[in-house]
Amino acid sequence: MEIKLKEEDKKLLNLIQEEDACIPRVTKLAHKLGLPTSTVNTKIEKFKKLGVIKGFAGILDPAKVDRGLVAFKLGQKKFHKETDLDEIAIKLAKIPEVQEVHFLVGEWDYIVKMRLKDEKEYTEVAPKIAILLDGCKGIIAPKCFKETHKILVK
Repeated sequence: MEIKLKEEDKKLLNLIQEEDACIPRVTKLAHKLGLPTSTVNTKIEKFKKLGVIKGFAGILDPAKVDRGLVAFKLGQKKFHKETDLDEIAIKLAKIPEVQEVHFLVGEWDYIVKMRLKDEKEYTEVAPKIAILLDGCKGIIAPKCFKETHKILVK
């Protein structure tokens, strides 16, 4: 089923993904943990203050908001000074379609993950990334077996 999003729907979905737009159900969590609601709330606030919890956000289904294509760019960059590493990453991260930027150790310096509508959009966005790097390679991922926002805390 294809979903037609109005402009106000798109704005709402973008806001829901912003930090602290969604909040956890403290009472439900407290019941599951067998703790008082006040204790759970205090712990959550403490974790937020310490930066352990960065925020709460809605998780969208990329395919249903026309962002179903995942592509990666592996890139290399000759660095002239230590700060070049961060400067390039910051520029890459500012490209709206870029979802993640990671520095690598090995043959490649960066891996950039993009969420796109289709191959046409890929051909429009890929050069914006390539121009920031000395060499790069593109990879389109036609199928995903696992993608999660969760971090296992052991």
